[in-house]
Amino acid sequence: MNLFLSGTVLVFLVAVGCRPINPNSKAPYFSLQTYETEFYEKGTTFALDHDSNKPLVINFWFPSCPPCVKEIPEIDSVYRQYKNKVDVVGVQMIGLDSVSDGSDFVRDSGIGYAVGPDSDGSIAVDYGITGFPTTVFIDSDKNIYKSWQGEIKMEQIKTILETLVETELP
Repeated sequence: MNLFLSGTVLVFLVAVGCRPINPNSKAPYFSLQTYETEFYEKGTTFALDHDSNKPLVINFWFPSCPPCVKEIPEIDSVYRQYKNKVDVVGVQMIGLDSVSDGSDFVRDSGIGYAVGPDSDGSIAVDYGITGFPTTVFIDSDKNIYKSWQGEIKMEQIKTILETLVETELP
C-alpha cells in the first residue's frame, strides 16, 4: 500500500510540475543509465547527443501500464528495422513500478533499444509528460518535432519518422 501511495504521489507531482512541450523548441538535455538490452550493456549512459545526426524517438512508459506494454513490441520492431537511421530510448517512470520491475520487464521482453529509469522524474518533467505512454519525436537538429500521447502503432511511428529522415521507409 505504501508503494502504491508513493507512486501515486510521484505521478501527481510530476504531472503538476510539467509544462507542455512545444514543437520546434530545443529538446531538453537528459541522460540515463540503461538496463541491459540486446544492444546495450547495463549501465551504459544514454544521453541526448547534440552531435548525432539521427532523429530520436523517446518513449515514456512504465511496466504496469497496459497500453505502454502493448506498444513496446511495435517500437522495438521499428528500432530493429531502422536503427541505422533513428535512435530510440525508453524512459521508465519510477513510482508505481521499481527499477527492478523495469529491468526485469526489459530483460524478459527481449527489447533491443536503450531503456533506463527516470529515477527522480526530472526527464518526464522537462519533457512535459502528463500521461503514459507518451512518445516524443526529436529531429536530427535536436528540436522537438512531435509528441504522441497514448498508444502508438508501428505505421504511425513510420509515418512520423519518414518526415524526419526525409525518405520513405519500407
